[in-house]
Amino acid sequence: MKEFIYDGTFEGLLTAIFYAFSCKQECTIKKNINYTPSLLAENVDVITEEDKYDRVYTSIERKLNSDTLENIYTLYLSEYKDSEDLIVEYLKLCFTYGIKVNLAKNNDIIMKVDKYNQRVSYEAHRFKGFVRFKEIGALTYYASIDPDHNILPLLINHFSARFSDQNFIIHDIKREIAIFYDKKEATIIDFSKEDGLKLENLKVDSDFEKLWKTFYNSVNIEERKNEKLRRQHMPKRYWSHLTEVK
Repeated sequence: MKEFIYDGTFEGLLTAIFYAFSCKQECTIKKNINYTPSLLAENVDVITEEDKYDRVYTSIERKLNSDTLENIYTLYLSEYKDSEDLIVEYLKLCFTYGIKVNLAKNNDIIMKVDKYNQRVSYEAHRFKGFVRFKEIGALTYYASIDPDHNILPLLINHFSARFSDQNFIIHDIKREIAIFYDKKEATIIDFSKEDGLKLENLKVDSDFEKLWKTFYNSVNIEERKNEKLRRQHMPKRYWSHLTEVK
């Protein structure tokens, strides 16, 4: 058995998929982050190669379609332990039977692909309403989040369009990356927990958070409070980053 170890990037994953497809024996794909080598497998370090990942990307796009490519990317963002191997199984299924296989909702692979992707998409949708900004300077804002999945790539366009006239940082503290927007361009950069903590602790003379709490309390009807429903729509694991419950 072979284990292909890649660098954690999507391009690295596509490179590993290239080698996995040409592998004549049983193989698996793992991220190099927190990777523990197996004594029963041959470990192969995969170097990201532009020509290899481009061939895989182009092949999926041309022989299948952009929806399949999007499914694979969303699976990659899910960061489930078996997501890489699921992607390989899913691609083999699609290349064998064509894109109509996605309609086979009773197929175990398709069901798992749909389940994982729905979880990622739903969390990204939730966070479009869960992000709470703190003013750290003139028209400059910071927000920290701690999502289950790597959803910043799915949020970047939404927030760049919505707050196009403001500078902001949306910090995924679990993965130590952040969306950095400077009113011109949005990029995802490495951003440590320590750097985020410095911004969290900045004392800025602003009523921004106070105004939000006032608004929240003003629209909250005490007699209609339903904690069970609240937790259903706003899971408690997100509360530590919500201004209104701090």
